[in-house]
Amino acid sequence: MSEQKKPKIDLKARLGKKTVAGPSGGPPIPPPVGIPRPPAMGGGGGALGGLSPSQAPPRLSPSNPYAAVGNPYAAQSNPYAAQSNPYSDAPPQRMAPSAITVEMSEEVLAQQRRGQRKSYMFGIVLSGIAAFIGFAWGGRVEAGKGATAALDGAHELVKDIEASDKVADQLNDVLSKAADKLVKNEYPAEEVSKLGEINIPFDGGHLTDKGIGRFKREVVTMLINYANTSQKANEQKERIQNLLAGSKDGITELLTQQTDPKIRWSVIVSSSPGGPWASMQVLPAAFPMKSDKDWPADITLMDGKDKETVKRFKSGDPSSGDPQFIPVNPQTESMVCPSTTIVRLRTELVDMQTVLKGDNTPGQEKTGLLQLGDVVVAQLKKIGT
Repeated sequence: MSEQKKPKIDLKARLGKKTVAGPSGGPPIPPPVGIPRPPAMGGGGGALGGLSPSQAPPRLSPSNPYAAVGNPYAAQSNPYAAQSNPYSDAPPQRMAPSAITVEMSEEVLAQQRRGQRKSYMFGIVLSGIAAFIGFAWGGRVEAGKGATAALDGAHELVKDIEASDKVADQLNDVLSKAADKLVKNEYPAEEVSKLGEINIPFDGGHLTDKGIGRFKREVVTMLINYANTSQKANEQKERIQNLLAGSKDGITELLTQQTDPKIRWSVIVSSSPGGPWASMQVLPAAFPMKSDKDWPADITLMDGKDKETVKRFKSGDPSSGDPQFIPVNPQTESMVCPSTTIVRLRTELVDMQTVLKGDNTPGQEKTGLLQLGDVVVAQLKKIGT
């Protein structure tokens, strides 16, 4: 066997080429030797044998015959492998981009700064214009809302004042009837009852949330006066009602004096260092004045803890002897000694008429509630027209 000749390996046939041209047109370079042929792909005898596509024989780069492209047996440190070989497994080396520096002159920089300042100032101006427009628009919206609220408030006040005027008219009628009955010496029991049910429904609270700040000053002043006068009329009405109801018995007795007068007062005549004089004395019990036959012959008065009998004067000198009393004409009592209740009642009724109807006395003119209400309503109806 040793003597037998070893089979001659035909490298040219295996490589498919005889020689490889050298670089730069130099002498041919023989292909590398000692590289075994890879096994065949698959089980058949195809051209690639049993190798997979990734195990195909290496291809030679036309630019570098020594670079094994895709050869699994090629050494990683092959000095002949080109770095820019597109078939190489190694990732290509990339050059980092160099920074580009642009130098600008001071004139260019100054122009840029002026442009930035102009843009900044233009932005401020635009912001100011936008803010002014927004403020003006908002102001117009708020002004519109305020005007609408004032117009609605004027309409509501017209309704409230007209309703109050109706009650004031009713109050005036009741008081007028009460005064007429008093003149006729009749106690106004029905009118006193009605007074308790009447109250003018207007006060300062009706002026809130009505937008009166947009009204004319004269209108606002009249509204305030109307509210104050309404409350004054209610207070005056309360005083008259309380006086009539609380002094019913005394007022009734005073009124009957006109139709059935009774003697309640007397005078006692006595001597004094300067001569005879009279002292006022309330009788223990009133008696009719129709006939002197019904008059008592004497009365009993209290002198401290003691009782004293005083005879009625009939003739002679009233100042001589023991004291004697003389009856006083009841029709003159109200002139000399007026009843406090009657005086107060007359005063309150006069004041009530002034509050409701006013006073036309020259130099003391006053506008009454009824007239003031008509004027205010007329002014309020002009708002918005």
